[in-house]
Amino acid sequence: METYIDPKSLMSQAPLGSPSQPGNKNSPENMRKVCQQFEAIFIQTLFKGMRATVPDGGLLEKDISSEIFQEMMDQEVARMQSQSQGVGIADALYRQLQKNPR
Repeated sequence: METYIDPKSLMSQAPLGSPSQPGNKNSPENMRKVCQQFEAIFIQTLFKGMRATVPDGGLLEKDISSEIFQEMMDQEVARMQSQSQGVGIADALYRQLQKNPR
């Protein structure tokens, strides 16, 4: 179950203002949050790739509801991981974006 979101539609929803305002997309708080969201997506993709290597079978049958539950759980664990310690991608991306603001 994959969902495609057009990035252009998200950019049109971004609030405008000066970079120092918290509501601006270029504010440090928002840039940090976006970097953490990117890291969460990366971690979730890692989980999905690792889960694909595990052979099917076991005690319980795999159906659509268990797949949806597993995806939702992976998404939440990835989000929590990126907001706490993370794997370092968000910090590196944030530092890079701070050097080259647009």
